[in-house]
Amino acid sequence: MTAAHAPGPWKRIGHRMIADANGNAFCEVWSGGCDSLTAADATEALIAAAPGMLAKLRQLAGECAECQGRGCRDCADIQAVISKATRAAS
Repeated sequence: MTAAHAPGPWKRIGHRMIADANGNAFCEVWSGGCDSLTAADATEALIAAAPGMLAKLRQLAGECAECQGRGCRDCADIQAVISKATRAAS
């Protein structure tokens, strides 16, 4: 089962806050769970980049000469990451 994520692109707004394409804040990164403030900032940047990375992975899988994104040995790792990113929370 998959669920749609907040619409991208996501952007950093304010101090460790992330908003969707409509400007709705949906994520706050707390520094307490990170080793340092630098790590918290890096985590925020990674989360904000997620929709773009997912779109690029889907593009790369679709361009696979062997399977055109339907799954093969050459792009199985890409398909595994896509599946992990699009799986609904259980």
